[in-house]
Amino acid sequence: MKDVDISKLFGSKCRTKILEKFFLEFESWYNEWFHMRAIARDLDEQINSIKRELDNLTEIGLLKFKEEAKKKIFFVNIHFLLLKEFKDIFIKTYNPLEKVKKFLLSQKTLELAIANESLKYKMIENGKTILDIFLIWEIDKNVFNEFLWITFFNKKIKYAIITKDDFYNRLNYWDKLIHNILSQGWNLFFIDKMKIKDILDNK
Repeated sequence: MKDVDISKLFGSKCRTKILEKFFLEFESWYNEWFHMRAIARDLDEQINSIKRELDNLTEIGLLKFKEEAKKKIFFVNIHFLLLKEFKDIFIKTYNPLEKVKKFLLSQKTLELAIANESLKYKMIENGKTILDIFLIWEIDKNVFNEFLWITFFNKKIKYAIITKDDFYNRLNYWDKLIHNILSQGWNLFFIDKMKIKDILDNK
């Protein structure tokens, strides 16, 4: 499936990022409320750009707001005529793979990091992969779990983390699960200090 740049459809990358955030959060936790500055921080956009887009989206009725302590808090208008159609667009086009790649590459203690390409469709289908992410060596599980929770909007991600010694022991004893994980289709090797992909390619 070809990736779709829906910012061309909506005319603004900032507006697209706002809509994606609202609708994915809406799908996962049912209508989260967001303050303007929090949105600007999360999306790494200028506050003036965020304000302009929020005002436009409120004007057409897609978003609503309430005031708390003289500050506007925005949320999805559940009575908006095209709510389902808009939500479906952003769920079907959301691709978290670059976020996953960036996060994993920042973890300097990892020796191997494999992510399955099917992760890009996780918001619309669970897929039939044995594992979504396979990691070797060390990573802070609390940080990793929080990243997955935020990135995949509470969708369950199947992952495994093992030590280097454990991996080689299992490989030597022809552990079926390890071999199945390594040979499953659409694996992306984001980190491969152990040259595992070369070994698999030369078999």
